[in-house]
Amino acid sequence: MKLTYLGTAAAEGWPAAFCNCDGCRAARRLGGRNIRTRSQALVDDALLLDFPCDAWLHALRQGLDFSAVRWLLVTHSHTDHFYPAELVNRGGCYSHGMKSPTLDIFCNEAVRDYFYKAAGHELVPDVEQRLRFHIVRPFECVSAGSYRVTPLPAKHMDTEQALFYLIEREGRSLLYAHDTGRFYPEVYEFLAGRAAPLSAVSLDSTSGRFENGENDGHMGLPDAAAVRLRLLEAGAAGPNTRFIANHFSHNGGWLHDEFARNAAPYQIEPAYDGMTVEL
Repeated sequence: MKLTYLGTAAAEGWPAAFCNCDGCRAARRLGGRNIRTRSQALVDDALLLDFPCDAWLHALRQGLDFSAVRWLLVTHSHTDHFYPAELVNRGGCYSHGMKSPTLDIFCNEAVRDYFYKAAGHELVPDVEQRLRFHIVRPFECVSAGSYRVTPLPAKHMDTEQALFYLIEREGRSLLYAHDTGRFYPEVYEFLAGRAAPLSAVSLDSTSGRFENGENDGHMGLPDAAAVRLRLLEAGAAGPNTRFIANHFSHNGGWLHDEFARNAAPYQIEPAYDGMTVEL
């Protein structure tokens, strides 16, 4: 299983478009891994995780053909994770010679409803019939081709049940946990019941150096480290599990290298745009 981080920022991107804080000015000056677009990831060039407004840039920058992607997992309806306006271009006169005729979208009801609210007025029949929405619920496993996908409840917002995902294929597993705070107890219980340790865990680190505690909808490095410890104690992770921090905000206070130095004692590494992980 191959995981590619297409974008690794929180909602505003880094540097943010209208911001002149120290972190954004430093990112503009230093460039490289400090430049972060909105979070999106790709598994095996076949399964997308979220679809932000930067998706077009991600495809261009990474040399990807998004028409070949068969499955899209959406975590929730916030626009930095789901941008319906781009999907109305998937067909009709906008897209010719697509590799996959349909895109199966796994999401909660709020995401589906938001798609029609935000983009329904531009949606033509040819595009609509190529988009198939599948409503998923926490702990109910679904199949996306040869992938086993289990949605898990994210601790993120009150207006809908945000999700994060466990993805499994051929003995490898990825827990992609973003836009969530520290996990609910039932998530640890579910993961502890698996037969083998997770191959990789990608953890929300929006708040950077700051600790959010048990009741917030995001995590910083101290929270991610606490989740890592809980997963190890539960047997859901093991010595070979790779822990990766992702979804960074300029409000977190650390640029890439500084985050890497501070995260190293916890055996957590920060993701960056374009990073590829072989699991």
